[in-house]
Amino acid sequence: MEEKRLEIIESSLKLFCQYGIKSISMDDIARELGMSKKTLYQHIDDKNKLVEEALQLANMKDIEVMAVFKRPDLNAIEQFFEFKKLMEPHIGQYQPTILFDLKKYYPALLYDFKEKQKEFIMEAYIANIKKGKQEGLYHEDIIDSIIARLLLAHHLFTFDDTNGLFTVNELREMELFSEVFKYHFRGVCTEKGMQEVDKLFCEKNYENK
Repeated sequence: MEEKRLEIIESSLKLFCQYGIKSISMDDIARELGMSKKTLYQHIDDKNKLVEEALQLANMKDIEVMAVFKRPDLNAIEQFFEFKKLMEPHIGQYQPTILFDLKKYYPALLYDFKEKQKEFIMEAYIANIKKGKQEGLYHEDIIDSIIARLLLAHHLFTFDDTNGLFTVNELREMELFSEVFKYHFRGVCTEKGMQEVDKLFCEKNYENK
């Protein structure tokens, strides 16, 4: 992707996440980038196209984070702890306004975004479950696709601040991630797996009781 175009899309995504889509104009984006609107339109056709490409970029960033579940140098449980570390800077960056705006004004784009998100998240979680079984960290009798879908449900529902389950402030606290992890691990881990979980929580100064 052209460097200047990518810069525009990244800046736009950041603004959309902070303030929503409807309240951000092309003038605002041009001002943020320190360029004229005429220059902006030399790289971007219109705001609708910009929103579409901003969502594509968001998915690319999520794919990069989920790639941690395919790292061969980490065991299955270490992958989750590394995932938490990678997610920490992003927690709370999405304000409720952006999701409201997507649902109201860009439902087709939101649907496509979520479908693609489901696909790569499921793939990552299934890879992790298979690895955990091979390493003796997860129970052999758990069904990969069911556990992966339960994790996906946590990923998409628990951390969606528009459903009212948790407040924005609660979602910004990494304690919630830790509790979701504990809930998951205690259901899928063997005794060997729980020993690894306890060790990693202890090493990283997390409360695991």
